[in-house]
Amino acid sequence: MKKLLICLCYFIVVQSSFTQNKTDSLKVVLAATTNLLKRFDLYSKIGEEYFSSGNNNLDSASCLNMLQIAQQLNNDSLLAISYNFVGNLFLFNTGDYSKSLEFFFKGIPLAQKTNDKRRLSSLYIDISIVYENLGNPDEQIKYIRKAEAALPGKNSPMYNYMVRQVQYNYSRYFLYMQRPDSAMHYTQALNETNLRLRSFLYETYAQMLLGAVHEQLGDKELAGFHFKRANAQSDSMQYSYVKFIIKPAFINFLLKSNKISVAKEQAQQLLATGKQLNNYDFKQAAAGFLRTVYDSLGQPDTAYYYARLESAFRDSVFSKEKTNKIQSLAFSEQLRISEEDAKNRQESDQRKQNIQYALLALGIITFILLFLLLSRRFITNAKIIKFLGVVTLLIVFEFLNLLLHPFLEQITHHSPVLMLLALVCIAALLVPLHHKSEKWATNKLVEKNKQIRLASAKKTIKELEKEQDPLIQ
Repeated sequence: MKKLLICLCYFIVVQSSFTQNKTDSLKVVLAATTNLLKRFDLYSKIGEEYFSSGNNNLDSASCLNMLQIAQQLNNDSLLAISYNFVGNLFLFNTGDYSKSLEFFFKGIPLAQKTNDKRRLSSLYIDISIVYENLGNPDEQIKYIRKAEAALPGKNSPMYNYMVRQVQYNYSRYFLYMQRPDSAMHYTQALNETNLRLRSFLYETYAQMLLGAVHEQLGDKELAGFHFKRANAQSDSMQYSYVKFIIKPAFINFLLKSNKISVAKEQAQQLLATGKQLNNYDFKQAAAGFLRTVYDSLGQPDTAYYYARLESAFRDSVFSKEKTNKIQSLAFSEQLRISEEDAKNRQESDQRKQNIQYALLALGIITFILLFLLLSRRFITNAKIIKFLGVVTLLIVFEFLNLLLHPFLEQITHHSPVLMLLALVCIAALLVPLHHKSEKWATNKLVEKNKQIRLASAKKTIKELEKEQDPLIQ
């Protein structure tokens, strides 16, 4: 066991050093970069590295810089990313749920507009974490499922990055619902996904989840092994939120195992982290554990002190004003989704109607053209055919535009320039086809006119011959 702990400590030091070097390298490149778009990308990569490695906390200055760049470039995609990071800052650093939800909900329509599935999935995951912390499992699972439905394609480089988060949050939900078998399924899937990504943070999360699963399954020895490993790894990280995830689960296990002195030490560490960050989530959880610890130690006065402290921290987190604001934000988001759905349905119905009109017009023009070309009773001018051909070309183009517009919006992410290029390409294909068909129709018309004129001439000759026959006799 001693050798195993030495190897584990060595692995933690090496892993932490490697990830720190990667972050430092990105910061060096950032300092030498002036291009706004490249700077934004570097800020984003550094932030994502924090969430993968756990080697630091999210930096408020970086989040503000990202938001300022996105606003300066007036880029919807960058704004959605910025709102996600700012929301994470309030969620993970300060525990301000109303503020975090405000920014997450602002990011959703922008991510939808730009068809950024990776960002949309991330926003839904973070919203589910908010509702988990608020003790609302119905909304928690609702947004986890939304995140799963919004996952980017399997060929996307961010697919496994987002799948891992979905698997982790499913596992936490099923643990909360006391369904360890389902939680084990997602924890094992999380381990498999993380083998490809090699995230030290998520490896630590997986250890914590395995500890919680085995605890619910009744295997205390195996649960203790995984909890101790997860706690040791979390202590090696600078990312504070990982301690809020790991330590409460470990302290609960210690209290149930009657290891009061170790539980007291861990709860004091959690309280110190909460005071350092001024995070009421951390402080409330720590005060609650310390109340239980001092109750077990037979010190009611100290237990009462921490009970009052816990109540004060809980009021700061779940104040009526914040609860009302959260409910208001959630209701506003439901209204926005409802209005967006109604607008999409209306646009879809209008598009279908326009397609029907275009098909009807195309059918009428085609019928007229074929009638003029195939009729043996009409001698038609070539200019009429050309005019009708141009009208047909315009109708076909409009029909294709109506038909392909939703698809073009999706692949071009609503970019006017790309939309224009796509329509120009369609026109470039249609124009040669139009010229060929027009040439064919004109030739057909000329041939038809010749035949009609020849038939008319033959008829005239026959009539003249008939008139001349009596005179000859």
